[in-house]
Amino acid sequence: MRILSLDTAMAACSAAVVDTGSDAILASAFVPMERGHAEAIAPMVEEVMTKAGLAYSSIDRIAVTTGPGTFTGVRIGLAMARGLGLALNIPVIGIDTLTAIAANEGSGSDLLVVADARNGEVYAARFDGKRNLLKKPCVARTNEVLDDSLPSALLLGTAAQAVLTASGRQGIHVSSACNLPVAAHFAYLAAAAPIPDAMPSPLYLRAPDAKPQSVPLRRAVNLTFRSADVSAAPLLASMHAEAFDTAWSPAEFKSLLAMPNAEAVIALEQDEPAGFVLTRRAADEAEIITVCTRPFAQRRGVAKALLDHQFTELSHHGVAHVFIEVATSNTSARALYDRLGFTEAGKRTNYYTCADGKTEDAIVMRRDLKP
Repeated sequence: MRILSLDTAMAACSAAVVDTGSDAILASAFVPMERGHAEAIAPMVEEVMTKAGLAYSSIDRIAVTTGPGTFTGVRIGLAMARGLGLALNIPVIGIDTLTAIAANEGSGSDLLVVADARNGEVYAARFDGKRNLLKKPCVARTNEVLDDSLPSALLLGTAAQAVLTASGRQGIHVSSACNLPVAAHFAYLAAAAPIPDAMPSPLYLRAPDAKPQSVPLRRAVNLTFRSADVSAAPLLASMHAEAFDTAWSPAEFKSLLAMPNAEAVIALEQDEPAGFVLTRRAADEAEIITVCTRPFAQRRGVAKALLDHQFTELSHHGVAHVFIEVATSNTSARALYDRLGFTEAGKRTNYYTCADGKTEDAIVMRRDLKP
């Protein structure tokens, strides 16, 4: 079985192609990084596929880490895997990051995997010598996860040394194996997994760290804008997945960008993609198909800057009227569009399908551009 595996959930980006039939790693790549996963993963997947000498149609399954990890990182990898799975019509197997990390350790000892969750907490999971899960992933206090109920174990993960120090225990050792998911190692787990009924979902274990700001957020400054063509579809899908629960796949973005007079523009802050807008023109009218701001850049004026930029570009093309649809419950977006001069022009009943299967109305808004 040929498996393409990928990970962006923590402080690295990795991808690999393995052939479980011949027990061979055909190609692999692993790069530590704190940010930039959205731009790195698509070229990395292309790189390992090229090195493996395989067409995408030769892949039988895709493996991807589902978390816990960084909120945005988890969504980036899942968006890429889902898009490839849909395009190739093959199963996508989700593997939690702690199980993925456990696959790095081949000593046969009982294993406790602990990853830093910040604020004095860790993500933890326990495995036996054959890497069967004894205690499923959970959140625990750093000084409590290694208690007397665990007489002996090998520690692995980004929080291993902190857990050992906090416990004061003797006779517990820290593994020298890689403490982050490695695509070439956890890919093999996907071969034995049952075919799922649905695409994998993120495993967060707790809500993202989102606290009220005591001081105003720094406004985005020195933004630059770059037009994007169909080759940017994986990047757009990754950013979309960070911002929305019902993310669009790379294949969907390719189809949208292939439409006549469709254009995507990416906003960059110090060369880091912060968001994008996708529009389509028809005669003297234009539709904003979607506008997306990545979580780190939200509430910093990126969406407004993108739309203002695009209004100027559309006006140069002779566009007089711009339309956008927004969910009735999306009060923040509606407030932004109000400030930008949009007015309500209609309603589309049950237009949106939410993640829970329920539907929601869309408000159609219109703005007239100055000639």
